Amino acid sequence: MPTIAWDASMTTGVDSLDDEHRQLISWLNDLLSAMSLGRGSAEIAGLLDQLGSYSVTHFGREEECMAKYRCPVAAQNIAAHRDFVTTFTSFRHEFDRDGAAAHLVVRIEIEMMRWLTSHIKRTDTQLAPCVTAA
Repeated sequence: MPTIAWDASMTTGVDSLDDEHRQLISWLNDLLSAMSLGRGSAEIAGLLDQLGSYSVTHFGREEECMAKYRCPVAAQNIAAHRDFVTTFTSFRHEFDRDGAAAHLVVRIEIEMMRWLTSHIKRTDTQLAPCVTAA
């Protein structure tokens, strides 16, 4: 099963956000591992809850930083976060309805891993020059 790891190409210029990204990545990897290994529903549900609530908290902090440093992609970032929450919520509902079905594991792996790495590298890293300029 593929996993992702934080690397220097994901630096935002704000250490606390980078730490939060590391945590999100770690929990996404844990979730996919638990689902792929057929762990119990309670464990997977707990990981989904943890990842979902932490994402919302993280997004709020990140959006505050982008506003504070007047990052030009701040509005785009908010919209991307809304899309992520919508997608994540649909995955959670599907898990609640069908369990950790193989197709759900694959979709989470493809869509969530791709979204997270792409979003961090293409959007969140645009905060770094704004932090440096401030």
